[in-house]
Amino acid sequence: MCGRYTITRQDGLIEEMEAVLDPNVEKDEWWKPRFNVAPTQNAPVVTLRDGVRTIEMMRWGLVPFWAAKPGASKPPLMINARIESVDTKRVFKDALERKRCLVPADGFFEWKKLDKTKRPKKQPMYIYPAGPSKSDPLRSGPGKHRFIAFAGLWARAKLSTGELHSFAIITGPPNDLVAPIHDRMPVVLDRSVWGAWLDPSMDLDGARALLTVPPVEDWRAEPVSPWVNAADHDDAQCIAPVAEEEAEADTPKQGRLFD
Repeated sequence: MCGRYTITRQDGLIEEMEAVLDPNVEKDEWWKPRFNVAPTQNAPVVTLRDGVRTIEMMRWGLVPFWAAKPGASKPPLMINARIESVDTKRVFKDALERKRCLVPADGFFEWKKLDKTKRPKKQPMYIYPAGPSKSDPLRSGPGKHRFIAFAGLWARAKLSTGELHSFAIITGPPNDLVAPIHDRMPVVLDRSVWGAWLDPSMDLDGARALLTVPPVEDWRAEPVSPWVNAADHDDAQCIAPVAEEEAEADTPKQGRLFD
């Protein structure tokens, strides 16, 4: 599953997504540079609202509308939707038809196994695009990442505490860069299909066809500090490059990221 990612700046995000900012976004405690976005936290998501791309904050971990019904069982934490079953599982199929979104990011993490033992040591890897972006064409090189958009699905649930908007990230097979590290990765939508993905007139089959394996192009994969293993660590140290196999025994452990 896609379990951690980054969106390390807000400057240029509105221009990059060609969107407007929901008035409540800046009031959210999570509207800040994020170096380790984790499940159940809020993060910026782009939806189409009255024909206008709008950035709002949603909880990562899709909560379907039926979860609020009296007597309903508590749903599992659905942070991901597998591309292989996204159009067959009802909870995701409904969202694929009616509630598609873009999840802005500038990189994600995966944990690489360092040996073949029963409980192998794992090296956190930071995977990101290094090229320039539309909003900042000069922003390139080490430590400078362009914005990307994961294919996302969202839901609305009316809970006793109020209305909750939540989202999940679609995952699929890895590209050539990620394959040696893990057998899954988030679906990164090409900029040319952002509009089509959000278009409510796009039918289920058309939306499903947009979910392709992203090319490698100028993406990079670097070993980073095990500091990122802990979900409550959210600073630049999470993406600090380190030597391969620098996983320390006394740092918090991280399980599989992409299912």
